[in-house]
Amino acid sequence: MQDSTSVRGMQDPSVMPEKITALLDSEGATDIDISGYAPMTGGYSRLMARFEAKFTIDGEQEEGTFVLRGDPPEGQAIIETDRSQEYAVLKSVAPHLNTPPARFLDSKGIHIGTPALILEFTEAESTLPWIEKNGISDLPLKLAELAGAMHTIPVDQLPSSLARPTSGDPLTDQIQMWKKTAIDHVEHLPIFRYVAAWLDKNRPPPVPVSLVHHDFSTANMLVDGEGDLVVIDFELATIGDPREDLGYFKAYAQAAPPDLIDENPDDFLSRYREITGFSEEQVNPLVMTYFLVLGVIGVVSQIANVGSAMAKGETSSTNIAFNLDNLLFGQAAWMAATDALEAALDGEVN
Repeated sequence: MQDSTSVRGMQDPSVMPEKITALLDSEGATDIDISGYAPMTGGYSRLMARFEAKFTIDGEQEEGTFVLRGDPPEGQAIIETDRSQEYAVLKSVAPHLNTPPARFLDSKGIHIGTPALILEFTEAESTLPWIEKNGISDLPLKLAELAGAMHTIPVDQLPSSLARPTSGDPLTDQIQMWKKTAIDHVEHLPIFRYVAAWLDKNRPPPVPVSLVHHDFSTANMLVDGEGDLVVIDFELATIGDPREDLGYFKAYAQAAPPDLIDENPDDFLSRYREITGFSEEQVNPLVMTYFLVLGVIGVVSQIANVGSAMAKGETSSTNIAFNLDNLLFGQAAWMAATDALEAALDGEVN
């Protein structure tokens, strides 16, 4: 069980170098020197810090900048995820994607005081500030290539701990999650049941399951010195329908533009289909509008669940109250998307 005092120690530069040293020592590292420890801002769901490290491991000397990523105190997490699974996912995707490599894991928080992992630091800039300074450039095409690379990682190379569709069909699972979120919430949520029924009625043709990031957005992408996209934060990853990531990206971009997919949708979709082998019937603008609604439920259900916990007095994080605003924004976006798709589908029929 977490010791809240130990967890808050992640913000204390006077104690953390010793804790990190203990973790690296347990992994067989020697000649360890930790310096420059400083908490990082901007972490949505985890405590984050940056530090410099020198050590020897497996006979090799290493020196560089690293990131510590750990769980917040109990009752303050906006979403509940597993550091061990995140570490396993990062290890499995590293050969295929431009993402910071995971190096060390304290799965039970024995050394750090909370479950935590250590990643290599990547010299890169957040995507939206980079776009403000450099423009869109060729990021839409690079986004298609990043999504395509992620969605073509062989499923048998991914951790067995990743959730798979329990029904055998990812769309059925996601639609059921919409229904369950409505039932479990402390308030009456008729829009969730409406959305579930609408999604069930308008299912697109299926595609093979793959890794799904589930928080695929500019918030979880950086741009490195080569102008390439770096994808981070795989804590919500599962096995499911890859088009959920495209829909989620578009949904997030409504609140935090620009929408890189909409910059040139034909070129984006053409490149993505080329990499994945999907047909135009399986991936097109109408299908992406469908997934704009369906693909957000993983995050939406987490926010709704912690909102219910706050209403019941089971958690006290003020960040939870702030993030509940996303549900209000989302409801307007879902209705607009379903209305637009209904009109487009009617036009096809007519």
